[in-house]
Amino acid sequence: MPDEFISIGDAARLLDVSIDTLRRWDESGKLKAIRTSGGHRVYRKHDIEIFLNDLWAIASEWVSSSAPPELPNSVYCPTSPVFQARLGKMQAILKDANAIEHFSLLVAMAGEIGDNSFAHNLGNWPDVPGVLFAFDINKKQIILADRGRGVLKTLKRVRPELVTHEEALRVAFTEVVTGREPEKRGNGLKFVRNIIQDYPIDLLFQTGDALLELNRKQIDLRIIQRPPIKGCLVFITY
Repeated sequence: MPDEFISIGDAARLLDVSIDTLRRWDESGKLKAIRTSGGHRVYRKHDIEIFLNDLWAIASEWVSSSAPPELPNSVYCPTSPVFQARLGKMQAILKDANAIEHFSLLVAMAGEIGDNSFAHNLGNWPDVPGVLFAFDINKKQIILADRGRGVLKTLKRVRPELVTHEEALRVAFTEVVTGREPEKRGNGLKFVRNIIQDYPIDLLFQTGDALLELNRKQIDLRIIQRPPIKGCLVFITY
């Protein structure tokens, strides 16, 4: 089948970004365009579809870069109301798809994690405010990310003895944390863990240089070291 090419305007509409953004992505190599004989930028439609579907790569690049790339509006939630609206959209899609009985628990997990990002970085975002929130019901995956302070800095307010990101993750997922501001994050992630223990849901949760892997068959927390990121990066599969 021959390649189907689309204009830069059509590509911008599919990705929900501006034409100027696509020009910058082309120049930086993030999403290369093809030049026509007249010098105009066009794109293979298949390349645009791959770019849209590679949610994990988009999120990983965003939280690991010192200069974060611009996100498509379709996955970027700059404020809590925008996040809540997209969370409601995901709930409606999962419900209509009728593909999973425990869809409400997936929505609750994503809501808990996203709400924590806004609650614990309010007025203190290190650089880019808001969260990346994307989902693909065909691949059965949900991705959230933020460039906030991370779990360690949040919990150190009431647990100053914590030193590493691994220690902070263990506390957040296993202990009831007392103290007004960090309380929701600590206890909220314990709530997430309890859901996973009862349902066929897998979770990857990274903060700093610590990556936690969790699923129903896994009783103990498994945490490995990874190249550090800003804030938190979460990958849910079901």
